[in-house]
Amino acid sequence: MTQYKIDKQSDTPLYIQIKQIITDAISIGELKPGDKLPPVSCLAKDIGVTQATVRRALQDLNLAGHTSCHVGRGTFIQDAKQIQKRAQHNQPRHGAGSDSQSVQQSTSCNPREFAARRLRMGVSKALCDIISLADKPGIINLTRGVPDPALLPESFLEDITHDTFSDDTTSLVEMTEPQGLYELRKTIADRFNENNIHITPDQVLITNGSLQAITLVAQSIKENEQSVLCETPCFKGVTDTFGAMGHWVETVTRDHNGPIPEQLNRLATRDPALLYLCPYAHNPIGTNLSADRYNFLVEWATRTGSTILADEIFKENCFTRPLQPSILKALGADQTIIISSLSKSVMTGLRLGWIISSTERIQQLTQLKKLNDHSCPTLIQSIALTLLKSDRFDKHTKKMQTIYKSRMDTLLAALKKYMPKGIRWSTPGGSFSIMLELPQGYSSIALFLQAIDKGVSFLPGPLFDIDQRFVHCFRLSTAWLDESQIQEGIELLAGAIEELLQTPAGDSGLSGLGSYI
Repeated sequence: MTQYKIDKQSDTPLYIQIKQIITDAISIGELKPGDKLPPVSCLAKDIGVTQATVRRALQDLNLAGHTSCHVGRGTFIQDAKQIQKRAQHNQPRHGAGSDSQSVQQSTSCNPREFAARRLRMGVSKALCDIISLADKPGIINLTRGVPDPALLPESFLEDITHDTFSDDTTSLVEMTEPQGLYELRKTIADRFNENNIHITPDQVLITNGSLQAITLVAQSIKENEQSVLCETPCFKGVTDTFGAMGHWVETVTRDHNGPIPEQLNRLATRDPALLYLCPYAHNPIGTNLSADRYNFLVEWATRTGSTILADEIFKENCFTRPLQPSILKALGADQTIIISSLSKSVMTGLRLGWIISSTERIQQLTQLKKLNDHSCPTLIQSIALTLLKSDRFDKHTKKMQTIYKSRMDTLLAALKKYMPKGIRWSTPGGSFSIMLELPQGYSSIALFLQAIDKGVSFLPGPLFDIDQRFVHCFRLSTAWLDESQIQEGIELLAGAIEELLQTPAGDSGLSGLGSYI
């Protein structure tokens, strides 16, 4: 019997230790092809780790071809000969298309794809280690991309909770149906329908935040191996989630107007794809989807039969009007998935999100939701219902739109005043994020290291791309800073940029990712 002994004091992650134990057991013949591994719950209990840790180890083993997972039966050791045959089967035939297309069309993970995934994860970790250098007192932090809780009205949460408990609380101790409270789904549908769109409560699924919504979508399309496209730059938690679910993600560059049509047409495959995008107050660029790009996306999806996953999480934060209508209005629910939450408009702690799509797709996603955690907490759903049905939500979001616009105007004025020539930036239409560009050849990572010595921090561009591009770009956020802090921070940052530009482009050793990978 295989002994699963791990060292919790080791720097090696626990899931990697578990994976190595199983790999070693296979190599010495202790585990043979066809052998069944213990259930995840039993392994977790025997080893003394969480089930999530065991699942991560099994996922890597499955991707590497050492095991195969069969729903309802368990995880089995793979036959090495079968692995070799599968690898040969997945090799692109002569004239079959580009490498990226071959990867997308493969029905299982080949060694090259697996190696690329590991490289992506390794570089991301190295970048996060660098960002932790700015975690010290006295830094003007232009990094935070979530609402400042200090801007909530006094006793905001207490008052909402009090109103929630003022009614009969019997229902609060009971578990809701997996799809979510009917009244909450109806309220969300009614708000969505204010834009001349007609959806029903049956087309709404309540989730634990927007990331669970993305996770459920990623799980649901895995069975048919639908290719995944994602605009870049973007919040990398999205691409990381699809990667964790076993998808190979291709990226489409986004400019200030939206995904670039030429790139999207080039990456389009014979089979319908899923495209993720953030149409409102895009993170990190801050701009809204333009009318031309909106019309192109509708035409592209209609022509290819593809589905658009539109992340509307920042829509309530937009201070530039009018906005393009939800893409669901033009494309229809069958080819559109809308996700959103209260995390960016009100507070992150509620962890209350939702998915809007066709009734059939919502039913499929609800079954997955049921298998994951059955349902969202009844109390949290009830608090969200109280918030959305009262006037507190609209009053607060309108107030925040005014605050975000004032802060962004201050930021733009400071950039115009202090930034040296050659620095470019977007003009956001909402929320609190903006992206700046250094001249080509200069590294935002090198700038970051100089900036924290000056007393200001930001997020380098590679953190918003799964392949760590946009090295010459970086994101600023005004979410937690008042006007005086913004002005001081930009003045300090401009000084750091001026010093960086005194050296020739590329001479820093960080014009790529340098020694930080």
